[in-house]
Amino acid sequence: MDGVTFDVHTRAVHALLGHNGAGKTTLLRALVGLIDLSSGHCEAKSTVAVVFTGRSLPGDISVATAVEFRRRLLGTPVSTAFLAAMGVDEFLDRRVGDLSTGMAQRVEIALALLSGAQTLVLDEPTTGLDPQGVSDLLALLRTIHEQGRTIILCSHDLSQLELICDTVTCLRGGRVTAHGSVEELALRVPGTGHILRTADDTAALDVLEGHGIEATREVRGVLVPSGAALSSVVSLLDDRSVNVREVHTERGLFHRIYQEFASAPAPETGGQDRAHAEGKA
Repeated sequence: MDGVTFDVHTRAVHALLGHNGAGKTTLLRALVGLIDLSSGHCEAKSTVAVVFTGRSLPGDISVATAVEFRRRLLGTPVSTAFLAAMGVDEFLDRRVGDLSTGMAQRVEIALALLSGAQTLVLDEPTTGLDPQGVSDLLALLRTIHEQGRTIILCSHDLSQLELICDTVTCLRGGRVTAHGSVEELALRVPGTGHILRTADDTAALDVLEGHGIEATREVRGVLVPSGAALSSVVSLLDDRSVNVREVHTERGLFHRIYQEFASAPAPETGGQDRAHAEGKA
């Protein structure tokens, strides 16, 4: 990490974006004291609970046993309402090793929050989850957020992050490249085209081309470039009796934020390396 400085406000749902090797997991490990800092500091105004990728519990014990062990370790009571809110009350008697990935993720999060932590940090929480598991996880995170907690998410599942996060920090090569609200970063990235699914894509393409709009036909529908006003395009097709059934962005906002500020740096070319060496010589 190189001069990484940023704040996460209380009750935010914050995304930490970065390519493999950008320093995301290193930063999270430093946050909870698993690695020493050579300089600087991490400060939290509340207890922090971090859940890393992968299962940490023995597979041959029951969920109830895991909860009871953590309760005794922390010396805190566990209410049935808390277990129900975390979605683990229905499989307390099952062995940890028999749980699905989504169930195991819920147990890990519940155990992390037994300490009363007000800040939850999740490292790649959607890894191994099927679409239903991802949907269930997002519902759980919304519940946790509604309870007044702060959530920090480190994930490459950009389309899902876009549904829940309101602030973002981007890392590239161990440095912060962008930080702020989703609205602020949206103003700093290129626009995107839109894909229209219509009742007749061929007719839609003919109408748009006839009005000087450079649309293209793709498998998903008709791609309209970012420079075209979407409302005008839809109105034009409607006037020509071409029904627009669905509209999708060509590239989601978080995909564009990632590409602009958090994708891996381009490798140096041989020519650049030689010029650098010649300059030093």
